[in-house]
Amino acid sequence: MFSFTDEGLVLIPGFWALLPAIPIAVLIWRRGTDRRRTLMLLLALIHIDLVIALTIFPIPIGGQEFYRHTRGFSQDNIIPFATIYSQLADLNPKVDHGSRILILYGIKELFGNAVALLPLAIYGPALWPSLRSWRRFALVAVVFAAAIELAQLTGSLIEGFTYRVTDIDDVILNSSGSIVAFFVWRAAESRGWVDRWLWRWLDPAGGSSTPTLAPTATPTAALPRVEQPD
Repeated sequence: MFSFTDEGLVLIPGFWALLPAIPIAVLIWRRGTDRRRTLMLLLALIHIDLVIALTIFPIPIGGQEFYRHTRGFSQDNIIPFATIYSQLADLNPKVDHGSRILILYGIKELFGNAVALLPLAIYGPALWPSLRSWRRFALVAVVFAAAIELAQLTGSLIEGFTYRVTDIDDVILNSSGSIVAFFVWRAAESRGWVDRWLWRWLDPAGGSSTPTLAPTATPTAALPRVEQPD
């Protein structure tokens, strides 16, 4: 429960990164007054916590000596599009080294990296209006993606071997997928699809409410005429 062993490494499992999010989520839910902001804060919390759990954890706490002498720092990539090109090549079954396993692995890596920061395009502009500018959002997306790789590099340096691969192509895919999602989400908002579908589903009472009509005045002609005495 507290740790597990994999190929000689003693590791702290990723679910430990999720535990602190539980009391924070309860606090956000109990203190929330605006439903939309509360939901966006919860989405941000869940997304950031999952990113940490999947990119930093599991963390080695034992058995690193073997990998320090055999693996070293040999798997990192700083050449743009080198890894992307290799993964795309693996998708071609006609290539000699192509196989079903490599194809599935390539699809998983490309798709996973492309959607890793997709939720940022939803909660980012909603919580921080300045990010409604696509230039500012693009900058934040790139910084976010680069911070993940730098955290992985820092972890590898601490461990003494490449445990989490640092790859410039991950930054490219993470940020590009988030930026594309930004434009798609903004287009959906501008056309009213978000309010029409998402918020009506999340808040049926608010989304289905109809305006109350004001009472109609009775026409004067319909009133009985009162004769005035001479």
